[in-house]
Formats: sequence, C-alpha cells, structure tokens
Amino acid sequence: MRAINLIPADSRGRSRGPSTGMQLPSYVLLGFLAAAVVLVTVYVLAGNSISSRKAELASLQTQVAQEQAVAARLGEFTKFSQVAQTRIGTVQSIAAARFDWHTALSDLSKVVPANTTLSSLVGTVAPGASAGGAGGGGASLRGDITAPAFQLSGCTASQDDVARLISQLRLVNGVTRVAFSDSTESNSGAGAVAGSSGGSSQGCGANGPSFDLVVFFQPVANAGPQGVTSVTGVSSSTSSTGGTQ
Repeated sequence: MRAINLIPADSRGRSRGPSTGMQLPSYVLLGFLAAAVVLVTVYVLAGNSISSRKAELASLQTQVAQEQAVAARLGEFTKFSQVAQTRIGTVQSIAAARFDWHTALSDLSKVVPANTTLSSLVGTVAPGASAGGAGGGGASLRGDITAPAFQLSGCTASQDDVARLISQLRLVNGVTRVAFSDSTESNSGAGAVAGSSGGSSQGCGANGPSFDLVVFFQPVANAGPQGVTSVTGVSSSTSSTGGTQ
C-alpha cells in the first residue's frame, strides 16, 4: 500500500524540531559561561598565590630586620675585639722591643767566677746611651755594634782567670760577642789593683790583672741612644724603653 501523509502541507515543516540557527546561540552561551568559569578559577587561584607570596615576603622582611638588628649589636663586639687585638699586638711589640736587663744580670751573676771582682758594670741599649752619666770599661769598643751591651771593668787573680771569664760570658743566653779591650797587671799592692779605667778593684790579689770587656747581646729593633724610638702598632711618636732599663 502507498503511505499517505495526512499532515497539511503548510504544517509539515514545523514538525522537524528546532532549526540549526536556533541552536547556535545556546552553544555560544555555554562556551562563554565555561570560559567565565575558567577565568574566575584562574583569578581566584592567582589571587590566593599572590596573597600567599605577600605573606611570605612580609615574614622574610621581618626576619631580615631581626637579623640585621642582631648583626648590629654583634658589630659592636666585633669592633671591640678588633681594638683589643690591636692593643694586644701593640703590647707584644713593645715587649718584644724591650731588652730584659733583669734576666741578663741574673745570667751574668751565674757565670762570673768567685775570684773575679767587678769595679764597674754599665748596661746600655745602644751606643751613645748613658746610665746617669756613668761610664764603663771598653768605651772604645762599645760603638762597634748597635745592640744592648754590658761594659765590665774589674780584676781577677790571673790572666787565665780573665780568659776563663771571657769563656763564661759567652755562655750567657743571648750573648753574640765578648769584646776584649784591655787586661793589665798592676803592682799597686795586695788588696787594691788599679784598673785601666782609672778606678780600683777590691778583693784581687797582688799583681792581679785588671780588665775591660764589652758583652754584646742580640740587637733590639729600633733601639737608639734614647731607647726604642718606634714600635709597630704604636701611634705615638716615641715609645722609649730608657737607656739602661
């Protein structure tokens, strides 16, 4: 049988449903809504991330300020430590530039033989220095070396004792040279022997020889007739140790 369409011709097109032109605006609207949701989501996430970073930055800035305050307080201790180290270095420099006369005299007392009498003992830090105007034996040899030295005058029982004294003096710690100026025998009688320097020595036998010696020690840095004139780390123009310390 043949199918017959009973719908009127003018109504047949309406039964086909909504047209494509009607559906397109709905898809566009849904696309805009989806894009808006994505943008809102991105905006919210970005805002949260920025807030978090700002909070972290504020925390770090607070920590930096605290650490700077601590560093500023510790900086004072650093400056104090530097000043202390500078002063220690200055004291050490001064101590190193001073000659230890106490030890030198102590060592000298240990090596001088019992039969030796000293009529004069002068210690100077450099040639030209004086001990209250006092002089000593061996003045002609004192200027040979710019270093602390003892100028000794005295007498012994024999010339062998003079040689023994010179050998003993070379054993003193720090001694670099023992210069022999003069050794003469005197006939002035027992109990008094005239020394070559014009003085007298008591306790030496008759005809006992008198002597003049100069005992040189290790040089002292920057030492002159007026003492040590400059020391590393000392700002003052003069730091004297004295001629006969």
